[in-house]
Amino acid sequence: MPCLLNNKGVDMRIIAGESKNRIIKTKKGTSTRPTLSNIREALFSMIASYIPGAKILDLFSGSGIIALEALSRGASKAIMIEKDSEAIKFIIENINNLGYENKSRAYKNDVLSALNILGRKEEKFNIIFMDPPYELEICAKVLSSVAQNNLLLADGIIICEHYINEKLDDFVGLYIKIDEKNYRKKILTFYALNKN
Repeated sequence: MPCLLNNKGVDMRIIAGESKNRIIKTKKGTSTRPTLSNIREALFSMIASYIPGAKILDLFSGSGIIALEALSRGASKAIMIEKDSEAIKFIIENINNLGYENKSRAYKNDVLSALNILGRKEEKFNIIFMDPPYELEICAKVLSSVAQNNLLLADGIIICEHYINEKLDDFVGLYIKIDEKNYRKKILTFYALNKN
């Protein structure tokens, strides 16, 4: 059973890996909009080859479900960025409950500010995932900031989860669109480094 409703919000479960079926807690309400289990399962099937040993950057992290699922499946490190104070408490609780304290960090920060900090630290990632609030239509701006800060490894992938009305160009900064999957009102758009 992927989701459970309670008075604290939505409790989800890790789908696969060492933490399979472990519960992930989220804040009450709809502001964190956790990625639905069917979309999450499809996503991880598509990026399975990127996961083993990967470093993950989870932007607009919400509950941390994407990064934690990746760690469960064999990623080596995850950084989660979320500016909502209540949501970040749930992320930290989830990290601790799963025993991933040594493999993950969660930061309360605005995403664009966090990207600049990570750039100055010369951090690099195999997988960068973003699921911003749909009304912001900010994916292209975040992609440009990722490019400016040179955060994606040469063989890495970026995944943008966004509303169907937000159209993303084939080329954004250093990146080229390599795939797009439509899930009714949600779209997953995939980018990689443009090597041409």
